[in-house]
Formats: sequence, structure tokens, C-alpha cells
Amino acid sequence: MSDLISVQNVSFRYQEEQPYVLNDVSLTVEKGEWLAIVGHNGSGKSTLARHLNGLLQPEKGDILVEGYNSRDEKSIWEIRRRVGIVFQNPDNQFVGTSVRDDVAFGLENNGVPRVEMIERITESIKRVKMDEYVDQEPHRLSGGQKQRVAIAGIVALRPSIVILDEATSMLDPAGRKEVLETMRELKEEEGMTVISITHDLEEAAKADRMIVMNKGEIIDEGLPATIFQKGEMLEEIGLDLPFPLQMHRALKERGYPLDSLTLSQEDLVDAIWTLQSKN
Repeated sequence: MSDLISVQNVSFRYQEEQPYVLNDVSLTVEKGEWLAIVGHNGSGKSTLARHLNGLLQPEKGDILVEGYNSRDEKSIWEIRRRVGIVFQNPDNQFVGTSVRDDVAFGLENNGVPRVEMIERITESIKRVKMDEYVDQEPHRLSGGQKQRVAIAGIVALRPSIVILDEATSMLDPAGRKEVLETMRELKEEEGMTVISITHDLEEAAKADRMIVMNKGEIIDEGLPATIFQKGEMLEEIGLDLPFPLQMHRALKERGYPLDSLTLSQEDLVDAIWTLQSKN
């Protein structure tokens, strides 16, 4: 793997008299990985997301995206071509009267030739499995479908990195599953790099790597299985442990011999089935 993004000692505050929202933050994002950045509200994770595609500029430090420095005004356009963001509320992202028109909007703004634009619209809508709704009005779709259309609009621009900034937080479980499965397929089949900004640890548990933020600083990073070994630390900063992990803890406290962590419902079912088989 190689670094697509390098964040180097970045600090940022919205106003001079206010405390820093980001305080000496450094991290890298590797090509083709799914990185989850987790933290409670106010941890700085969404502010960081807006730095990664140049919506905000660091007060101190540097952010490099495929070698382009966000401090260089001439590089901002190149950075935004490479980093797409799907935000929390899908309704705030729609500008078209149909799914097709909405996906076309970004392509038109980028001056993509019409023939190529039609091909990209068709391809991206099909990639998120919304081709049956191409003429549907976006506001008539379910929450999960709306976010999939928002993802199609980003995918059509062919970025190398997609940031999900709390993109599943307003969805029901079915909608959340739709969006995450769509992004997982894009990552695996298209080699897309995904950065998930979230306070949902069940979502983060499916990532390749996790970064934990609190009060504008990175306090831990590593594989999900390693981070979740520190459940008390996560709870101390206001995060809710995934249900499978809570059940794992409860079973161990009652004397059941569970070896490995259960980070998903499937892992939990397998662990319980194994215990039953031994009895």
C-alpha cells in the first residue's frame, strides 16, 4: 500500500479566541483501505473530514492528497477531484428533479463531455443498484436509497477517495446496511479508498483500520480488534460499544470461555454456537 493522504501536525480553530478543534493531528490514509475515524460529537472528526478535501485550511501543519498540498490554492481543484464527501443528510445534497439529473449535476459542473457524461451516469447509478429509479424524484426515495444516489453522484466523478461523513447516522438499520454494502463493493471491485467519519462503532468495526479522536486529538489507532480490546477507554470518551461486544463482555463476566472478540453479530452467533456445541 502507499499513502494517498498525509496529515502532518495539523491544528485548526474556527476563531482565534476559541480553543483548537484540531490539535497537532497527524495521520496517513493508505490506498485501497477502509479507514474509520471515530469519536464523540465535538471530537474534531468532521472538521478533519472537511480539511481532507480542502473545504477548510489548517492554521498550522500541512495536508497532502496524492502529493497536492491543500495550502496551495492551485492544488485545491486537484484535491477536490480526488476526494468526494457524502454528508449526513441526503436531502441537503439533492439539486436535480430526478435521480439521473442529480447524478449529472456534478459532471456538468466539471465540464465532462455529454457522451462521456451519459456513460458515467448510467454506470454509477447501476453500481449503486439504483437503475430502476433513474427517473424517480429523489425526495420520494427511502433514506438508504437517497444516500446511494448521493454516492452515485460522487462515484460518477471518479474520485480515488470517498469520505462518509456520518453518512449513515440518520438511516434506519436497513438503510445503513444498504449504504455500507454499496461502499464495500466499490472498495473491493473498484479499488476505492473509503474514510468513514462516525461515532457508530458497529460501522467502524468493519473497517480495515480505526483512528480514535477525542477533544481534537488522536488518542489511539490500530486494527478494530486491537482498539476494541480497550472498551473502557472508548466508553470513557462517550462512545457506545457495539452490541456483539457488549454481549461478549457480559458472557465472559458470567464465566463463559470466549476467546476472541465478537465484533459482529455473525461472530457472536458463531461464538455462542461453539459454546453450545461444547456442552
